[in-house]
Amino acid sequence: MAPVDAVIRKLRSIAGVIDLWQVENADRKIILELEKNANENVGLAIGVEISNPGATLALQREFALCVNHSPCLRHPMRPIVVLAADEHILGEEVWEPAKIARLESDSNALFLGNGFVLYRDRVNEARERRLRFEYRPQGFPQIETIEGVCDVTSATMSPAADSYIKRKARWPSADPETGTVLVGFNKQA
Repeated sequence: MAPVDAVIRKLRSIAGVIDLWQVENADRKIILELEKNANENVGLAIGVEISNPGATLALQREFALCVNHSPCLRHPMRPIVVLAADEHILGEEVWEPAKIARLESDSNALFLGNGFVLYRDRVNEARERRLRFEYRPQGFPQIETIEGVCDVTSATMSPAADSYIKRKARWPSADPETGTVLVGFNKQA
């Protein structure tokens, strides 16, 4: 079985995966452009930018698949979205119940909504620095062990790229319970 077929078969068997869409070269360029322009589409404060190195890496791979998923899909092992100044993490997405419970009693932690925490001391240290929200590249353990597959990278998309992908793949866009994950990988030589 070809590596791409093995990856598709494996992804379809994972709890929470609803559908898959293989990204063609023309769509890669559009998605990258949408990610580069994410700042304009979201309307964040001046001085805060959005970057998505995860999407860039995934789209540089030989194969790129988009996964439409429900909340049942497992969370990655580390935060997807962070707020950073240079290489310093000022805040991060959290979803592990034990970590949330620990941070709720920490006076240094300031929750923004249900799943994002700012660290007060780090924010104070970062004054006057350029801030960025960064969608971090992730692995995808379920497909990293497939024979013939290497360089696996997955990424969450910005809202504009997510919308574009859902339209192209003909996935419902109004359902707030579904999301998209971009998965890129190479064929082992």
